[in-house]
Amino acid sequence: MALSPKLITPKAPAVAWLHSFVTPSLPSAPPYKLDTLAATIKLDQNESPWDLPPTIKKKVLDRLMAMEWNRYPSAFADELADKIAVHAGVAVGSILLGPGSNYLIALILSTLGKAISNGEGGTLVVARPSFPLYEMHSRYEGIPYATWDLNADLEYDVSLLPPLPRGSIVMFASPNNPVGNVLPRRTLVELLERFPDTLFVADEAYFEYASEPYIDLVAEHANLMLLRTFSKTMGCAGVRLGYIIAHDHYLQLLRKPRLPFLLNHFTVACAEVLLEDAETQAHLQRIRQNALTQRDYVYQALKDIGARSDFYVKDSSANFLLLRWPTKEAAAAVYTSLLQAGILVRNVGAAPGLAGCLRVTIGDEHENKALIEAMGRA
Repeated sequence: MALSPKLITPKAPAVAWLHSFVTPSLPSAPPYKLDTLAATIKLDQNESPWDLPPTIKKKVLDRLMAMEWNRYPSAFADELADKIAVHAGVAVGSILLGPGSNYLIALILSTLGKAISNGEGGTLVVARPSFPLYEMHSRYEGIPYATWDLNADLEYDVSLLPPLPRGSIVMFASPNNPVGNVLPRRTLVELLERFPDTLFVADEAYFEYASEPYIDLVAEHANLMLLRTFSKTMGCAGVRLGYIIAHDHYLQLLRKPRLPFLLNHFTVACAEVLLEDAETQAHLQRIRQNALTQRDYVYQALKDIGARSDFYVKDSSANFLLLRWPTKEAAAAVYTSLLQAGILVRNVGAAPGLAGCLRVTIGDEHENKALIEAMGRA
């Protein structure tokens, strides 16, 4: 029997020498982690409960088959960016694409946060608790930051906003993941006018589920930038496509460090079908309507159970709900009980301000009923 070839193990470098290459805050910064546990019902990542229908997938595959796979894709997918601009209702040239909004968050911080990290700019302020990559990537880049902490009711409170000298950046999400709260439009407008020399970056990954999106505000306020994604309401988390909406003066700067060929043929083909094909509109509307209708149903059902079982359910403007127990041990016990029932949710209790909290994605009707029944037994 032939012997397997010996596998080569790279030699370890000296740790102190290796760390001399990177920003001092990087070695101790935590990596992004996600439980990859098997479960019959997956309610942990705020995804659409439905895959794209086979008929739509077939249209994507037909378009993909017609492409030349031996050729590079468009360097920056500018034609697709123009189509997304029309879809979003903004002028052509106002969109910058990336492989998911996660990449674009990193791009904004690493590019526009340089002056702050060098001590030459204002202050980077990130919402807390919120999407953890805001803080994590700031630490990876060595950018000092302050936090805009939510109040005791887990709502944005302007009185808790740190000072904003000229050249500051405020990064926040609305609706806010994993809490579900929003920053009201009128409050954002007040901040934009009060701090004209501060850049406000609003992560609108879940804007389709909210009643007050910010899109029209970019026409009146030059210090506003929006982040959006195809992962949530578009139902394409596996496609990896996000975009920035901003004036071209911002985009010209962000284009320079952005790497070419980030969007492959599949991502472009899928996005074009979603934007152009009439059949997709009914599917996308179904995703949104399910989240809105089922969110109210699940919220009320869990609120009733919580009144008997000593946990609190936070109202939400997104496709998920935040649940809070008095102790992290109580939340962990429910998490384990749900997993034993074949239901995976997200334990967010390690995040600042969220001890004892679980986040539950709104699934389809069957999944939501199973969740409610399991919660009633937990």
